[in-house]
Amino acid sequence: MKETWLVLLEQFKNLNIIHRLAKYEEKSTFQAHILGNVWQILDPAINIAIYWFVFGIVLYGNKPMDGYSYVAWLLPGFIAWQFMRAEILGASRSMVSRVQMVSKMQFPVSTIPSMTLASQLINYWWMLGISMVIMIGYGVRPSLYWLQFIYYFVCMIAFLYALGLVTSTITVVVRDFHTLLNSAMQLMFWVSGTIFNFNANATIKQHPMIIHVIQINPFYYVINGMREAFLGTGWFYHDIKSIIIFWSITLMLLILGSHIHLKFRSRFIDYI
Repeated sequence: MKETWLVLLEQFKNLNIIHRLAKYEEKSTFQAHILGNVWQILDPAINIAIYWFVFGIVLYGNKPMDGYSYVAWLLPGFIAWQFMRAEILGASRSMVSRVQMVSKMQFPVSTIPSMTLASQLINYWWMLGISMVIMIGYGVRPSLYWLQFIYYFVCMIAFLYALGLVTSTITVVVRDFHTLLNSAMQLMFWVSGTIFNFNANATIKQHPMIIHVIQINPFYYVINGMREAFLGTGWFYHDIKSIIIFWSITLMLLILGSHIHLKFRSRFIDYI
């Protein structure tokens, strides 16, 4: 735990640097594109339109989900997934892609995954705001349940940083790991409830063990939680077991990530 506290302390001491470098990175990402930062909104918007048409219209026939239209049901989880996927893949290569920063600037390299996280957050806020407007247009009304967003947002950030610390370190040591992670994220997309309502699937309901395995998935916990918050279908404390499992996984990832990061970071330049 001493290693974990050390890494967390480095984040708090360097919040200003993390914020400034994240803003710079976010501005430079689409600088050479004609549409510029519009792609931050346009790219996920196109994906939402595709999945809404294929699954909402073609597959489900625009059938309501949890009392709302499919697009309103899709948005809270899909936006969270887009953010998590981009952050995990970005954090995995964060140290490798910033080799000059690692070698020349004097600051803890444990903050580099945090910079990626802060940069991706800027896009997330834009998409979340647009999604809330769309959801309200489809009949979703603000309620006390929306306060749960704060809890699930904290869950999402804690899990992403812990996982990012692990993946960024492993990618430095084993470069092929990023490719494997990309394939794993494609699998996670289909088994995390991003576009499927597992609770309304009659086939899956007949196999309780599948439901239990799905609920262990931290991605599912966050995605389903975001939907419960915005659609008002339940409170976060209704499933204490899932809370314990999620935070246990996150804590284990943070401890593991802190340990391997501190073990290898003195040799990062040699590996890169």
